[in-house]
Amino acid sequence: MMCKRLLLVSVAACFLVSVPAAMAVPYASGLTQSGNTVGFVLNENATNVWVELDGGAATQSLGALAKGSHSFDMTGYSSYQIKVLGTAAAGWTQYSNDGDNTSKYYSPKGVTVDRNPLSPNFGRIYVSEGLAGTTAGRTTTAGIYVLDAAQGDVTGQGDAAHTGGVDWVVGGTNSPWKIGLNRTDPSDTNLYIADWSDKHSGVWTANTANFNAPFNELLDNTGRATSGIVLANQGAGPTELHGSVASGPWVEGSGADRKMYTIDEDVRLGNVLRYDIGTTTSGYATAPADQTVDGTGLGYIQNATADLVRGADGSSWIAQYRYTDSDAVPALSRWEDGASAPSWKSGPSTLPLNRGYGCLDILDQGNLIALGTNDGHIYILDISDPNNPVLADTIAHSGLTIRDVAFDVAGNLYVVSSSSETLRIYSPGGDWLAVTGSDGSFTIIPEPATLVLLTLGGFLLRRRVR
Repeated sequence: MMCKRLLLVSVAACFLVSVPAAMAVPYASGLTQSGNTVGFVLNENATNVWVELDGGAATQSLGALAKGSHSFDMTGYSSYQIKVLGTAAAGWTQYSNDGDNTSKYYSPKGVTVDRNPLSPNFGRIYVSEGLAGTTAGRTTTAGIYVLDAAQGDVTGQGDAAHTGGVDWVVGGTNSPWKIGLNRTDPSDTNLYIADWSDKHSGVWTANTANFNAPFNELLDNTGRATSGIVLANQGAGPTELHGSVASGPWVEGSGADRKMYTIDEDVRLGNVLRYDIGTTTSGYATAPADQTVDGTGLGYIQNATADLVRGADGSSWIAQYRYTDSDAVPALSRWEDGASAPSWKSGPSTLPLNRGYGCLDILDQGNLIALGTNDGHIYILDISDPNNPVLADTIAHSGLTIRDVAFDVAGNLYVVSSSSETLRIYSPGGDWLAVTGSDGSFTIIPEPATLVLLTLGGFLLRRRVR
């Protein structure tokens, strides 16, 4: 198990424990309630599952459960916590099955997982398929695929992607491209879809509550040029609105304060662009502001095979394709808001990340970044000190080109590859207890042995029984 910075997580009133931040466990998501019956989904097999009702007034033991859908009865009670214990050897291991239908994609370009326990879609997995084709006996189409946490076909779409009435075929192999969800507002049920093609450039929104509804063009596409560039506020001047959007749309904030961040192949490549979209879901036509600026003549960002994430501290991390990492043009760099040079960059003098392929994700509560490559592996970085990242681990992936990576709330890693033509899910293993509450809470604590709570002299202690 990787050694990480310790976090404090509350597991009982007045009781705190230190928790290593590298997290990966089976956990309960996809909560539903019909009358007194509560349903939930396990993303993988669990060693033991139990439910505590009304803060421990009663306990139901469900025992060892397989991945998939389960339920329990809460008659007579008003709240619950689903506690899921998983035990596994430490070390990154693929636990998805390449033979499963929902693991097969001909040319996947993006993946994201709903990590917000307050979201109605908590735990769902979204995959963008950029090109129709047949792989391992499954024929997929261009568009969006939706899975529950156990990789179940939760919308009943079968092998046909959701298209939202959009002609993704006209964009070729990069349409749709990377995808994203609002990282901070669970009431924002939009899936944000980037398009990196010239003929079909832009960003679309899909309503995750109803994939039968038409997708919306979030960014206006009036008068798109053959290069993919669209001008802002038509008739008001030559300001550029967008071009071919290279990154996954990063969205945060709620209501009028909602913002979207992108990296654009055609519009000020190298800068993080900010769109103050507010509640707009279609037809946005105001030119973006520069959140960061790749300083004149410096050119740290030169490749449009690029992606970005933003940390909880407000900084931006930018990944770009580099065959051989260099200090001058880094595969990964960190930028403070308003900066014209990175506060940290990879390269031979710090941390060489050769063959980085412009796709990454961040797990703030774990101080982790995952970076995909095009030579069949994934870098896992410890960013406890964001100005001195450490290469914590490397995951070997059979099949070269990694197109996108995404963490779930428990730290499992989802990887799509156009070489292996798969969605694969990796877990770093270990023994963990995940707690999902009816109040929208989620907690994770290390559990290498049975946990016994003792009260001595008014103090709550814990003892492990092996």
